[in-house]
Formats: sequence, structure tokens, C-alpha cells
Amino acid sequence: MTYPMMQHIPLTAAYLCQDCNSIGNCSVQCPACASSVLLSLAGVLDRDLARDLARDLAAATEATLAYTFPQTAMSAGLELTSMVA
Repeated sequence: MTYPMMQHIPLTAAYLCQDCNSIGNCSVQCPACASSVLLSLAGVLDRDLARDLARDLAAATEATLAYTFPQTAMSAGLELTSMVA
């Protein structure tokens, strides 16, 4: 029984071909079928990257809400008061 030569592809350089389900290290064209329909696996599988993106999205959403809500309330003529316990 013969085994194919195994190759190491870093996650940041791994791309999944959505046409033939092969993994390669070319971001332009699949080495197996020459398709250009590729998915970067780092964006899907890298937990640190996903965590950073989720944190950045949450921070951007919070900043947007903090900016737009007071502006919207003031333009509607509402007075914003702080709740003190």
C-alpha cells in the first residue's frame, strides 16, 4: 500500500475549493480543478481571528448605538436623564 506525500499548509494560507472540496494554498485558483471559487479557511476555523472579529463588531455596534441614540432622542425633543439608584 502506498501513501501520498503529506504536505503542511498553514491555516492562514489554506483555501477550500467549493467546487471539488480540495484544500490548497493558492488564493487565486484551485490546484486540483482550476476553479476560482475558494474559501479562506483561516476566517472560518481560526478561533483567535473569529474572537477578534466578534469583539470588534461588538465594540463598533456599541459605539454606533452610543452615538446615534442620544442624537435621535435630542432631535425628537426628548430629554435624556440618568437613572440613579
